[in-house]
Amino acid sequence: MPRRRSILMLPLSLALPVGAETMSTIEAPVLAGFTSRGEAISLEALRGSVVLVFAWSARCPVCLDKLPELRRNLEGWQGKPFVIVALSLDPSAEQMLNYERALELTGAARSQLKNLWRGAPRHRDNFGELPPKMPTALIFDKDGALRKSVRGRVPAELWDDIAELVLG
Repeated sequence: MPRRRSILMLPLSLALPVGAETMSTIEAPVLAGFTSRGEAISLEALRGSVVLVFAWSARCPVCLDKLPELRRNLEGWQGKPFVIVALSLDPSAEQMLNYERALELTGAARSQLKNLWRGAPRHRDNFGELPPKMPTALIFDKDGALRKSVRGRVPAELWDDIAELVLG
């Protein structure tokens, strides 16, 4: 029997850590800042594209294991309304920049992959506390609404959900 898949509209507060009782429900998700190349980026400016925000850290083995998969999947989405925002939770921008330099040396950098450092002075988001040693994936639809959140290892089925939003 085939498994039914569905994408549920979730309030952003469900993407946040358990135990964040003091947080109120967030009306509209906010993410704004500058990529490591100085490009201004925001969820609002990315409206019209499906956005996968992947919160990661160089200190997280699961995160580092998942990043190559994200880049490989982008190859199939070239020219489609889909962007990955890799949101570094590292204590310093240098850790993110070292990873980015390694990508450039291998030719693995992709224009649809945007790297942001959460600790940057002009960075803004209302995602609350995210665990630096566990990946968190947030999928936003073309209207900027949070559709799904995944904490921990990102399952392969997540790409089915993304395909439904991008192509549907």
